[in-house]
Amino acid sequence: MKIAIVGGGPGGLFFARLVKRHNPDALVRIFEQNPADATFGFGVTLGGSSLGRIAEADGEVAQRLSEAMVFDTEQKIHLNGEEIVVEYAKPGGSIARLRLLAILRDSCRELGIDIAFDTRIESSAELDGYDLIVAADGINSTLRQEHGEGFGTQTRVLTNHFAWYGVGHAMAPNALVFRNTPGGRFVAHYYAYTPDMSTFVAECDDATWRAAGLDRMDDAARRRLIQQVFEVELGGAPLIENRSIWRQFPAVTNTRWHHRNMVLIGDALRSAHFSIGSGTRLAMEDALALFEATVGAVTIPDALDRFVALRKPNRDQFGEAAERSFEWYERIEHAMAQPILDFTYDFLTRTGRVDDARLDSYAPSFARRYRESRLDCAS
Repeated sequence: MKIAIVGGGPGGLFFARLVKRHNPDALVRIFEQNPADATFGFGVTLGGSSLGRIAEADGEVAQRLSEAMVFDTEQKIHLNGEEIVVEYAKPGGSIARLRLLAILRDSCRELGIDIAFDTRIESSAELDGYDLIVAADGINSTLRQEHGEGFGTQTRVLTNHFAWYGVGHAMAPNALVFRNTPGGRFVAHYYAYTPDMSTFVAECDDATWRAAGLDRMDDAARRRLIQQVFEVELGGAPLIENRSIWRQFPAVTNTRWHHRNMVLIGDALRSAHFSIGSGTRLAMEDALALFEATVGAVTIPDALDRFVALRKPNRDQFGEAAERSFEWYERIEHAMAQPILDFTYDFLTRTGRVDDARLDSYAPSFARRYRESRLDCAS
């Protein structure tokens, strides 16, 4: 079998590794548009439950990832000078994006998988002769755009504006800071991903974007403004830029997951909004499901149909949760008008995946505190 994987991100690399381990005679080639020494990105999150699924499929890779990760069981929720620290029953984990890619690339090279860097695939016609083409090239997938009608692609651009930065020290615990200013409403989400680096995501709604004058600034001026708004949290440390471009999020969906011999995974399939921090997890779990679908399949169409049957129920549930999450952020002015205890409860249950019963196991101390506050109000 000849397999072409377009995109050398976590999903594409993990799929390549799984296939080659199972079928050493398969010809597997990865095409990555960026150079091998690209330094884009800060830290990404990868939950403990996802690590468990990765370990079941490839214990060696899971162990390498775990050793390079930073884990945390607490999250600070800050609203206009008030704070609540939420303690979670299970730890969340973060890892440097470059380290994640290095681990996965090395694991592919160990099996003889060819990775063609600096190679941008503009059309599926360049991949004639491959039995299976996996589009793992992210939210701006060229193959998906080329065959948008075949995949049934739909894109909605959200109204909020955001940018990713880094900070040169570990900010712990990880936090979400919501702050009203004279210019409007700002949000910061930060977390450590190494002992000396953190990711820092800044966001504001569209009304703030215009009222605070960000629409008339360049990105350097926007960074300086964010440093002022979150001066206390940063402790005077500067925000580090690395392709830190302010933009609006494209919510991409596809009614059909495969077209001809092409299949979508990761953000190419359905973009994962950063407010639920699961893009890497979803891409790698898509890769695992696609691999499982190919094992024992008689034909490529059979494998792709099996992939949809295996993965779609979970993906749809997660997609609905992501949509509820970004809609909550799109209405942030309303949410931020609540007292902090109600606000935190609203935040933790915003996706619809966490009801009161699950909150008891997910964040037990907060659930108890919130329940007691409701009883006090009722008495």
